[in-house]
Amino acid sequence: MANVLALMDEDPDFTYAMSSAQQYEWLEAEHPDLFARMKARIDEGRFIPVGGMWVESDGMLPSGESLIRQISFGRRYFREHLGVAPRGIWLPDSFGYTGAWPQIARRAGFDWFLTQKISWNDTTKFPHHSFMWEGVDGTRILTHFPPSDTYCSWMSMKELAYSQRNFLDKDLSRNAIMLYGFGDGGGGPSREMTARIRRDRDLAGAPKVDFGTPDQLFDRVREDIVDHAEGETPVFKGELYLELHRGTLTSQQDMKRGCRQEESLLRVAEYLCAAASVKNPEYEYPREEMDRIWKTLLLNQFHDILPGSAIAWVHRQARAEYARDLARLREIIGQAGAAIAAAEPTDAPVADAVVTPYSREACEAWSVRSAIGSGAAGGTEAPVAVSHEGERTVLDNGRLRVAVEPDGTVSSLVDLAAKREIVPAGTRLGRYELLKDEPYHWDAWDIQRDALLAAEGLADSSLDGVETLADGTAVAHVTTRAKGVAIATRITLRPGAGSLDFAADVDWHAVEKFLKVDVPVGVQAVNAQYECQYGLVERPVNKNSRGDEAKFESCTHRFVRVADSSYAAAVINASTYGSDVSPIHEDAARGVNRGTMIRLSLLSAPLYPDPHTDQGEHSFAWSVVADAGMDTVLAEASRLNAPVIDRLPAFAPLARVDATEGSIVLDWVKLADDGSGDLIVRLYEPTGGMARGSLHLDGAFAGATVEEVGVTEGADALPEDLPRALAVDGPQPAEGAALSLNPFQLATLRIRR
Repeated sequence: MANVLALMDEDPDFTYAMSSAQQYEWLEAEHPDLFARMKARIDEGRFIPVGGMWVESDGMLPSGESLIRQISFGRRYFREHLGVAPRGIWLPDSFGYTGAWPQIARRAGFDWFLTQKISWNDTTKFPHHSFMWEGVDGTRILTHFPPSDTYCSWMSMKELAYSQRNFLDKDLSRNAIMLYGFGDGGGGPSREMTARIRRDRDLAGAPKVDFGTPDQLFDRVREDIVDHAEGETPVFKGELYLELHRGTLTSQQDMKRGCRQEESLLRVAEYLCAAASVKNPEYEYPREEMDRIWKTLLLNQFHDILPGSAIAWVHRQARAEYARDLARLREIIGQAGAAIAAAEPTDAPVADAVVTPYSREACEAWSVRSAIGSGAAGGTEAPVAVSHEGERTVLDNGRLRVAVEPDGTVSSLVDLAAKREIVPAGTRLGRYELLKDEPYHWDAWDIQRDALLAAEGLADSSLDGVETLADGTAVAHVTTRAKGVAIATRITLRPGAGSLDFAADVDWHAVEKFLKVDVPVGVQAVNAQYECQYGLVERPVNKNSRGDEAKFESCTHRFVRVADSSYAAAVINASTYGSDVSPIHEDAARGVNRGTMIRLSLLSAPLYPDPHTDQGEHSFAWSVVADAGMDTVLAEASRLNAPVIDRLPAFAPLARVDATEGSIVLDWVKLADDGSGDLIVRLYEPTGGMARGSLHLDGAFAGATVEEVGVTEGADALPEDLPRALAVDGPQPAEGAALSLNPFQLATLRIRR
């Protein structure tokens, strides 16, 4: 910072961009003198805050709500402390970008997006540098990749010439950006770099270069490729998959698990705190502490922390922060629950309670229910029958029939109603595999293609026995061992359930190994459906092209689903993100039937930058869902990821959505950020179809109005060209308000009493 401000003192043309509200907050607290000098340059227009996010976060792993909070916390700081409102998302170095980004960014008021990371692809070259990026829902945002393929240019003539030669959209535009300076902690731009810009401004035969701002560049690009393109505007639809750094979906599992668990607890905590504020006038909302917890989570979603590619000290600190804040959130939840119980003493107490954002029965979403038996077909099912067929142990709950082999793998999973075998003959469900974790480069970042082709199954495995719990649930206990690896697996079939649950406790001391678990399903499809933020993304099962093959490891979020025209199966997880899918080809000679192999990535063991990555104990949970309609998958994903709370009162939900057509997920319920006491509800269409429904509220909101707003909760932030969930703009009666959503559409509603 001192270097940049000194350059500005010397050079009146020099401009500098810096992202991340967290960096500014640290500077303001620790170096107020530099902050004051910087602020003067911001007011002058030469020091340019960009991005509008709390940090440059990972672009694939955080939940949709987390990405929204990156923006809302970032923009609030920029507005209140710097007096600016950045127009674009600035993520030059994240490891891929979800197809939900265009919608999230546009609904936050942004109009452009910048990255250069996709130029790092190891297999294919991205077809554009300036284009309209269309998200999974159809929202478009103007996007630019610097054709210099770096964010650390030296501004050499070689780089200028390469940038001009490499630019893929010269038929429409002559404008591009170069990001220069010693990056990754190197000190930023130097006098030599700015001198080269000044020297090369009008050099004959060379590309023209000059100082400028990101907004100026994007205004020119929009004019070139949109306003004057005469119908030739380049468009790319879907996620921006990075064909590199696939190992970051698995490295440092504590980061992934902590993030998923804290996001789930924050959903419950903010909802209960909102309910306590509405129902009990004596309750004081813990806004300052909740903001601190959110800011810490957002920091730990930085694109080298959450992906697991930071140094050991960073991950030690992040683990401690997750443990501290998860414990504190449970205390906050307990206090909010007590406040609700005090206001409504007739509410029945529920032990081991869960609150899920989605259920097959609309009346159960956002209601307080017991975790015991939730997700089963009902509460009066017969106990799971346990029998033996030769060496096999058979579990049968009337919906599913499961055969467990002596080695603890599942050789058969039959959907009895559909008369469908889910495990293809010749494969085993729940078989663990070890792969080599020795990438050519970027140890914690990557996993090589070769590793996936040379996996070795863990043969030292045995079924230790089956126990029947008091509620009739059957649990098979399995022990698996290999050098440096000990796994205790529980395979659980609940009465009346349409899913088979797995839980694994892994003691991991392997070195340069990668652990996966096999989940073969007897369904064939061209593509598999993966959950992403506020929707789904499809990726190829059959690898027909170099681009298909490059997606050999993919971000999974809570589930992956494989469907044919008559049946579907899904695999849901509680904390993992990496997985791969491949076709199982029929081989009569080996007794193998066709299907799809899904392998969840559990653990890795790189030596750099943390030589002790993931060493120690870990817990995982996943579930195989039969007859996996999207409503069932969403409900099971909510169940498996719902935190269990010791005790809560069974109060009526503050809000619910009754869908009359399609599916609508009411994803988040909270108080407004501005302290007004207004209620914010966030909902979306999850399946890729049209949806209609109506909004219903607790009696405390009698006479309330509802208005659709942007994700940052201000009515002025919602662009006019985006579809609305409500039929009309402006406040209208909230109770019974009609909702209409396009495929994967996101909506934020503000309810005022």
